[in-house]
Amino acid sequence: MLAAAKMISGGHAPNPTRVIRSSRRRSLSINMLLLVVLFHTQAITAPLPEDTQRARVERVESRVRQINTGQFDQFEIHGFKRFNAADKGKLKHWVKTGVNATRDTLGVYPSRLIFHLVPKKSNQPVPWAYTRRDKPQRIYLHVDSRFQQEKFIRDWTIYHEISHLALPYLGGNYAWLAEGFASFMQYQIMANAGILEGSLEQNYQNKIAPHLKWFNSDLTPASIARRLMSQKQYPAAYWGSAYFFILADKILAEKHHTRLSKLISQYQFCCNERYASAGQVMNDLDGLLGAPVFTELLASFENSPARQVYPQAFSSNVTPTESVDALP
Repeated sequence: MLAAAKMISGGHAPNPTRVIRSSRRRSLSINMLLLVVLFHTQAITAPLPEDTQRARVERVESRVRQINTGQFDQFEIHGFKRFNAADKGKLKHWVKTGVNATRDTLGVYPSRLIFHLVPKKSNQPVPWAYTRRDKPQRIYLHVDSRFQQEKFIRDWTIYHEISHLALPYLGGNYAWLAEGFASFMQYQIMANAGILEGSLEQNYQNKIAPHLKWFNSDLTPASIARRLMSQKQYPAAYWGSAYFFILADKILAEKHHTRLSKLISQYQFCCNERYASAGQVMNDLDGLLGAPVFTELLASFENSPARQVYPQAFSSNVTPTESVDALP
């Protein structure tokens, strides 16, 4: 969740933890170099001016060097002084699991991940969390350390929050799109890590189906999602918006023999910054793909009646079932 919350003061000294193996770092560096070539040779949906293109290539090359020197291998956890030794070890393992699982699905983030842990008694392990788009960006996790480690690992919150940082901050007008992305990705990450209970299809159906009623309308999906956000109908807004990325993933799997998570891992190398417009992000994704999938899909969500975009009932055939490896 993105929240305009007050910055927590009095942060404690960081506890960096190495989480990426050197072999993984080398393979990622090769992929990044390939992207440099791609942005030199592949026409994108809206061609960039030469100076912008050159700056982007230089940024990718810089990220290659940073990965090679291990600058993104560590993450920071603040707030441990508020927990006892046993809870500290449990929470450290949980955050490390979340970081590794997210990176395995969405690639290396082009900045160090920074977490702040805040104790909060509740009836769930992580009752509240949010990201802050400061410099550097930070993730705040309010936790009830009385819960067992396995409960933390199987809780969706940390995967959702880290997913937010795989895209730039899109601004308040596109908060629905950002939340839809993080909601979609949390289950992709958990499934890839083998900790999601039930199938991806069933989990998406359980979350999206109850909210389809809001989108049985002649209003556009984007306008409905914005209204739901303004009315604090967050589950309906988040999961209704996650359908954007279910449709995108289905198109990628069926027509382009790839998946959204793989495309995002490439996007992280070339294009991920703290701030960007939704249009620019869609254009960048289309550039990596070589087809106008995302710009057209966003135009549909902005301009088409929601009843023409959303099904009346969510079914398993809405989501692709093939794994990336199984695709030709």
